[in-house]
Amino acid sequence: VSYCLTSFQLLNLFQYTNLEKNRNYILSTQDRLVGGFAKWPDSHPDALHAYFGICGLSLIGEAGICKVHPALNVSTRTSERLHHLHQMWKTRTLSSVQTTRTSLHD
Repeated sequence: VSYCLTSFQLLNLFQYTNLEKNRNYILSTQDRLVGGFAKWPDSHPDALHAYFGICGLSLIGEAGICKVHPALNVSTRTSERLHHLHQMWKTRTLSSVQTTRTSLHD
């Protein structure tokens, strides 16, 4: 479900999904005894499907779950942090290149 929801969101087709049915399906794969989510209802949960189950719930706006950046499949908080780090590295690289050019001309 998470794969489909992500694709629909990236293609601007999210409004065509049935959020309640998707939510019900994700919750039907939850193992209430040991926790986590499975690929199918009445199957054993695993880490991959637990992660994607939570991502799917996030994409449909489930309360209490951090928002997910659909293209990166990470929380928006992580996405913002990665963007910040990228900007820092970009600035340092440009500064380093300019310093090198200046020292070569001296």
